[in-house]
Amino acid sequence: MDREITFRDYLRVAWSGRWLILVTTVLGIIVGAIVSVAHHTAYSATARVGLGQPTSVQGVPLQSPFTSSQTVGQAIDVTGLDDQTAQALGLPQSDVRGHVHVSTPVGVSPTIVAPPVVIISASNAHPAAAINIANTFANQLIQTSGAQVAQIEQTLTKQIAQAQAQQQQLAARITALQAGGASNPGDAVALATDTQLLSTAQTTAANAQLALAQARATEAPQLLAQAYSASSSNTAPKRAQSIALAGLIGFLLGLIATFIWRGSPAARAAAEPESDGESS
Repeated sequence: MDREITFRDYLRVAWSGRWLILVTTVLGIIVGAIVSVAHHTAYSATARVGLGQPTSVQGVPLQSPFTSSQTVGQAIDVTGLDDQTAQALGLPQSDVRGHVHVSTPVGVSPTIVAPPVVIISASNAHPAAAINIANTFANQLIQTSGAQVAQIEQTLTKQIAQAQAQQQQLAARITALQAGGASNPGDAVALATDTQLLSTAQTTAANAQLALAQARATEAPQLLAQAYSASSSNTAPKRAQSIALAGLIGFLLGLIATFIWRGSPAARAAAEPESDGESS
């Protein structure tokens, strides 16, 4: 009758190859330590940019690939911005290309209507370089995506300056007419006209200032978080995890080799009755 295989049978086979398991485990730890120490350390720095929400003259939000979190990642010309960043920092393109990753926050619902946020992660062998690349890339993205808003700001700023200059001229003319008493019928008409024009200029300036504030607050891309530090990919805890994992792999390899060398518990159990019969 075949004997039932128990956990003790497995332990007995494993114990028979304990020295092999010990050797492979130690070798795994040594290899893991060597690989971990020799591993090239990379530093990563992160910056965040809010791209803003452009609106029409009537204040209606304009939709584009840059205004949706679902499409903004594909709309950004990462390679072009990599080259601009490298040129701005005076670095080789190879130090920037392929070392900058653009993403959006995880878990943002597509039904939420809000200007998208872009996460910029830059990696480099030197922490200071990673920080500079992340911040410079963010500034280049702001300048590129905010070109249209910048034109709107220039137009509004010009309107405000013109309206304010007109206000000063009209205020001076009104003051002069009022000082003269406006006894002449023509002066009275001019005073009324200038007063109306002054009110219109004040309204124009106020509306332009409000639109400019809105453009700067909600439409223009902004640097939400600047990179100040860089994290290492080869910290002490991660090195310890790598060494522990290598040791575990060595242990498992030694265990498998022991079962192949010594035989499975089922085969050993099957051979035991035959041995007992031969001895009797």
